[in-house]
Amino acid sequence: MLAHVLVRNSTPSNSFELQEVPVPDLSPGQVRIKVTAFGLNYADIMARQGLYRECPPLPCVIGYDVEGHVDEVADDVNGFKKGDRVFGLTRFGGYAQFAVTQAQAVSHLPDETPDGTGCALATQCVTAYHAAILSQTLLPGEKVLIHAAAGGLGTALVQIALWKGCTVIGVAGGMEKAEYLKNLGVQHVVDHHRISWTDYVHQHLHGRVDVIFDNVGGSSVKKGKSILAFGGRIVTLGAAALSGKKGKLNLIRLGLGFGFFSPIAFLGKSQSLIGVNMLKIADYRPDMLAESFKGVSNLYAKGILNPHVGVVFNETELDKAHAFLEGRKSIGKVVVKWQ
Repeated sequence: MLAHVLVRNSTPSNSFELQEVPVPDLSPGQVRIKVTAFGLNYADIMARQGLYRECPPLPCVIGYDVEGHVDEVADDVNGFKKGDRVFGLTRFGGYAQFAVTQAQAVSHLPDETPDGTGCALATQCVTAYHAAILSQTLLPGEKVLIHAAAGGLGTALVQIALWKGCTVIGVAGGMEKAEYLKNLGVQHVVDHHRISWTDYVHQHLHGRVDVIFDNVGGSSVKKGKSILAFGGRIVTLGAAALSGKKGKLNLIRLGLGFGFFSPIAFLGKSQSLIGVNMLKIADYRPDMLAESFKGVSNLYAKGILNPHVGVVFNETELDKAHAFLEGRKSIGKVVVKWQ
């Protein structure tokens, strides 16, 4: 099969090589998928830059989410058959024509589903479901602030929060993204190119929010703590603030930026700081992962989750796809399609 192999930590045009590699073997409990499209995630950018410690040693094939058709299933797997259209979450290996993953991380995809949608369902929507439904509970009327709200993950979090009857504060950069969020029904749209989100909360929301979904990391979490209401929750989903910044010094700066929190500070106000790492959920809590896949499929079928696929690149344009996502130009999911 063909795969885009990460061979060096460099620029989008100098990091990958399209190579012939063996089709991955099937192990017990797994499904092999003939991939029609794979998605890009910000962790891919960090892996390419050499900043993602979970990345396998180079050379390797990265990529977390795929859609396509079942090629083969292990003897101990039920519910899937050859030819079924599916979407799946992979533990790397997604940038290839075939991918294997655990059956708990695969779900059926209706035949009429537009190309690329399954990739968003597999990563962004599953992550959002875990973060917004399994890791804590959103209540009607709560004020929910979502960073990078116009991205794939942000879109899913917005849709879930609105479904739950929350007041959503969507943070994004630029007029186009702001307009996108307004069209989603976001009640408070914050263009961080024009005003800081903390200032907006102080000016329009009495200085407090109930839930923050933060994929920026660093000082953003510390700032979030300063506007968190009694009973509030901060859900951390990544560290985009580190993008492009190599070296131990920048790692130290990022860590210091988070601030130092005593459990007493959270206990006194009945607040929570929750970390979400879907790789670790897949490794150690496959039951929770399966529950998220089931929940996402149900919400998609009901029209509550409706992923937005921003751009679909072809298989020869992986470098352009990486540059596009890295430049923070994307609205919704970025996808690469095999021809």
